[in-house]
Amino acid sequence: MTVTTPTFAIVGAVNHGKSSVVSTLAENDQVRISSQPGETIECQRFYLSDLFVFYDTPGFQNASEALRELTHAAHARDPLSVFSEFLLRRAGDDKFAAECLLLGPVVDGAGIIYVVDGSEPVLDIHIAEMEVLRLTGQPRLAIINRTNADDHVQDWKRRLGLHFNAVREFNAHQATFGDRLELLETLAGIEQSWKPKLMSAVAIFREEWNQRLSECAEIIVSLLAFGLTHYEVEDSISHVTDAQLVERFVVAVKDREAKAHRAIIKLFGHNRVHAAADEDHVLFAELFCAETWLMFGLDAKQIVAAGAAAGAASGVFFDTVTVGHSIGIPTIVGTLGGAISGYVMGKKQPEISVGRKLFGLRIGRRARSVGPSKAANLPWIFIDRAFGTFAYVINRAHARRDEKTINGARLQKAMEANGFSSARWGVGARKQCEDIFSQIKRHKKLQVEDRQRLRELLLLRLADISAVKMLITLEG
Repeated sequence: MTVTTPTFAIVGAVNHGKSSVVSTLAENDQVRISSQPGETIECQRFYLSDLFVFYDTPGFQNASEALRELTHAAHARDPLSVFSEFLLRRAGDDKFAAECLLLGPVVDGAGIIYVVDGSEPVLDIHIAEMEVLRLTGQPRLAIINRTNADDHVQDWKRRLGLHFNAVREFNAHQATFGDRLELLETLAGIEQSWKPKLMSAVAIFREEWNQRLSECAEIIVSLLAFGLTHYEVEDSISHVTDAQLVERFVVAVKDREAKAHRAIIKLFGHNRVHAAADEDHVLFAELFCAETWLMFGLDAKQIVAAGAAAGAASGVFFDTVTVGHSIGIPTIVGTLGGAISGYVMGKKQPEISVGRKLFGLRIGRRARSVGPSKAANLPWIFIDRAFGTFAYVINRAHARRDEKTINGARLQKAMEANGFSSARWGVGARKQCEDIFSQIKRHKKLQVEDRQRLRELLLLRLADISAVKMLITLEG
C-alpha cells in the first residue's frame, strides 16, 4: 500500500507509555490513557493537523513466538510480504491477536515508533520485540519514555541502537511544542526517501504553530479593545440599583476575559484546562479583587508613568461624575480602599463608582453610567493573565490527564522569573502599547492601524514565551 501521508505505528511493551506519546504528538488529550496494563486493545488512528498519522496500538502479546515465524523475513526480497502472510495465517488466532493488530499498519506502509520505559530493565521479551520490528525493514525510531525515577536508560540505548535507525529520549508528560517538533524532525531523518515529505510536513506544522500564535495575539487584542471601551448605562428611574449596575459591568468584563482565556485554551487543543469563569475551575483569583491588582500588571512607578503618558488626571477605576454620592464596593476594593488618586495608590485597585458622564460627556439628567475603565493598570493585567494562560497551555503536554487549578502566585512568579511579565517589558514596547491604549480610550474603539500594531507587539512577546520551557513552576 502506498502511504501518502507520513504514518507511524506507535508500538511497544504493555504499559510503557505508547498512548501518552500518541496523545502528546497528536496534541489530543482525549486519547485513552490508563495505568492498567493492556488497556489499549485495538488500533486507533490519530491525526496531527492532517500532516501526520499516528496509530496507537496494543502492546506485544507473544513477541518471542511471533519472532520464530518471522525470522526468515531477514532473507526475503520483500520482508513485509512475510509479515503480510503472518497476518493472514494468524487472523482470528487469539494467541497473536495483539501482534496482528499492531503489525497491520506496518504492513500497510507505516513507519515504526517503538516506545520503551527507561525506568524498567531490558528483558529478553523486549529484545524479541526489537528484532520483530527490525525484520520489517521499515523506518524505525525508538523513544525512551521514563515513568519513574529508576534509570536503565543507558542499557536501553545500547540495545536499541542495534535495531533502530534513531533513538531519542522523550518525556511524553513534559513535552512542549519544541520537543514535539524536534521529534518530528528526527522522524524525517530516519529514512532518506521519506525525508522531503516529512520535512515539508514539519515546515507546515511550524507555519501552523506561528498562525496559532497570531490568532492568540488577536484574541488578546480583542479582549483589550473590549475591556477599555465597555460601559453600562441605565435610566435613573429604572429599578436597577447603582450596585446592580456596577455588578452588571463587573460581570460583563469578567465574562469577556474568561471567554478570551477559553479561546486560547481551545486554540492549543486542550480540553482539561479551564478558564477563570468555569465553575469549580478557577485559574486565577477574580479579576476584580485586591490580590489580582497587586499580583499582575505594572509596578507602582510604571503605573504612574503610564497614567501621566495617557494624560489621566484621576485614578478612579471608572469614568465617574457622581450624583452627590459615590458607592463603594467593598468586595471589589477590599482592604485597599482609600480616597487618594489611583496613580498615587500605585498597584492598589481603585474604586468603582456610578456617574452621569460617558466618554466625558453628560448622558442626560436621568441616566447613570459605569465605565469605561480609566485605570492605567487594567490592560496590563489583562495581558499578564492572558499570557499566563498561554504559557501554561503550551507547556502542558496533552498526555497529562489532571485538571489541577493554576495557582496565580506561582504563575506570576514563573512569568516574572523568565522576564515575561508586563513589568519586565522594555520601555519602548511598553510605551507603544500605552500609546495604543490611549488611542482606544480617545476614539472609543480600536482603529485598524492600531489593531495591527498591537497584534504585532503582542505576537513578539508570545513568540518569546513559546521559545522558553516552563513546567512545574506554573502549577498550583
